[in-house]
Amino acid sequence: MSERLRVAGLRVRRAGRTGLEVDALSIAAGELVVIAGDAGSGKTTFAAALAGAIEAAGLVAIDGRPLAGPPSRRRRGGLATAFRDGERIAGCTVAEALHLGAVGGRAAQALARFPQLGTRRDVPAQLLSGGEQQLLQVACAWAARAAVLVLDSPTVGLAADAASAVTELAREEAARGAAVLWLEADRRAFPNAARYRLVRGNLGPVTESASASD
Repeated sequence: MSERLRVAGLRVRRAGRTGLEVDALSIAAGELVVIAGDAGSGKTTFAAALAGAIEAAGLVAIDGRPLAGPPSRRRRGGLATAFRDGERIAGCTVAEALHLGAVGGRAAQALARFPQLGTRRDVPAQLLSGGEQQLLQVACAWAARAAVLVLDSPTVGLAADAASAVTELAREEAARGAAVLWLEADRRAFPNAARYRLVRGNLGPVTESASASD
């Protein structure tokens, strides 16, 4: 499989100190890769750095093409991110939020795929519950039909049926050829075995001994 996402020398510094350090990460087209990390390990910081939501040094590339700029530009370049506890989407309804950046008929498909959102399609997005907002973040990222899909603890706060739908969505995206990165703290929510682990902002491979001791 060809390399779809490449990350090299990614660094985030805060208050003069390194808060995230990722020397190398590669995800092939058609792969769903899980990174495990406890609360405070740097998962959301990593997702934000990939998306361009925070300043970071280093390389993020899709199919060999470096990405730069803010999240909107990176989404156009093929990387879509669903953040845990992301900023509430304001100024539009659920349906309008899904249509922003959606490809083809994916906005309508998302409403059909997630009945919780379908029944709230005309509700201002900022009035959704926390779980509904989380689901909307995932649905908006999925609607972009991106080459790389980054999911930051996407099932936290979701009912069992919605969580299962998100897991199935991630697997389907990988099956169609996207590179899917799933960042997660709860091993019960892993769609498959974790390949990497974040510890205090440092990324390393999951060894058999470490996996067995979880």
